[in-house]
Amino acid sequence: MPSLEPPEDESIRTLYIGGLDARVTEQDLRDSFYTHGEIESVKIVSQRACAFITYTTRKGAENAANELSNKLVIKGLRLKLMWGRPQAPKLDSGEALPN
Repeated sequence: MPSLEPPEDESIRTLYIGGLDARVTEQDLRDSFYTHGEIESVKIVSQRACAFITYTTRKGAENAANELSNKLVIKGLRLKLMWGRPQAPKLDSGEALPN
């Protein structure tokens, strides 16, 4: 199986994990990913059965992607691992959209 190709945008340090269910906790994710680098944040989106893990460095995210691609299993669930997409910039609540 080919490994997960890192995106060209070097600022991306987030991995997407899909296929979660209620049994998988934030601690389960941290336990599976911490050995690859320092984790900045873990965000579980229960409604979409996915999570996002952001590393403090791009190298940590690349290490995790290389090691866990096509073989991430937590609590018997085979999970999908992909690179996250860049976040759209957030607007301040008082800021108007450009015309």
